[in-house]
Amino acid sequence: MGAVFRWVKYIYEWCRDFALKGAGVGGGMPHGSFGGPIGNVWHVNGGADGVTAGADTNLGTKSSPFLTIRHALDQCINNHDDYIICWNTYNQDTFPIVPDVDGVHIIGVSGPTGNLATLDASAGDTEVFTLGGICEGIEIAGFQLAGGATHPAIQINSGSNSIWIHHNTFGHYWTGDAQDGISGGGSCFGSLIEDNWFYGKGGPNGTLSRYGIANLSGAWGEWTIRNNFFVALPTQAIYLAAPGTANHEFVIEHNIIGCPSDTDNIAIELGNVCHDCVVSDNKAQYGKVEMTNNPYGDAAADNHWMCNQVGSVMKYADEAM
Repeated sequence: MGAVFRWVKYIYEWCRDFALKGAGVGGGMPHGSFGGPIGNVWHVNGGADGVTAGADTNLGTKSSPFLTIRHALDQCINNHDDYIICWNTYNQDTFPIVPDVDGVHIIGVSGPTGNLATLDASAGDTEVFTLGGICEGIEIAGFQLAGGATHPAIQINSGSNSIWIHHNTFGHYWTGDAQDGISGGGSCFGSLIEDNWFYGKGGPNGTLSRYGIANLSGAWGEWTIRNNFFVALPTQAIYLAAPGTANHEFVIEHNIIGCPSDTDNIAIELGNVCHDCVVSDNKAQYGKVEMTNNPYGDAAADNHWMCNQVGSVMKYADEAM
């Protein structure tokens, strides 16, 4: 009987994992539990697009969803690979949302009319998510996000290790204006930012006023920033150059950057405390003709630049145009 039970349990867990991964919500963390069994799955419904909203007194199932991400986080177990699936999301939470358990996946799902899951903290001038210290191994994906006029959408503080941020939109027509997409400081290691969109221009609302991705203090290391799309970020698309800020062993690759002007260092800027970073196969351009200024800047001596384009021309950081 014990053997039969184990087989039934195995088949149940396999079907559950297959169903979730087929819906695009499986896969684990970049430095976490690839291939391992997922934990509990909690459902949140914000009531956007005319759909009946959930309630935090519900069971947290698809048919009886919670209302808020915050309440779903309170049900999660530390390092259990729990998932929070967010349906019909539109600002039902109080911001900022501060994950306080490790190894949680927070996934936004588009509504029935195709609208993105939206979390917009611009009215209160705060972050949407604040990550740090009390959480590691967090995945955030599938949202349209906006922070406040003086805050990023995602604030990364010390101790936010093994974070995976992907397939989000920062700044867009349907959100308010915000400062940065992702920024912060402190000591943070081993994270992955990929396949996101950052808009500094694109409509009357929802533009970022400063950086796409920026480290403004502390030490970040062993990060990968890849396959992101930036449109006209006013200061820099990727900024790792704040004075006294240590950044080391980054991989910055395959990002596409539409510059807001023909300006030096406007696409990617590395400071003099950036060490052993690899910057490869990025593309930047302003307008329809060759730029006269180099959008790539590097104040250090031991980073590695290769195959980065300005328009159709390969350029090293700081190389004369």
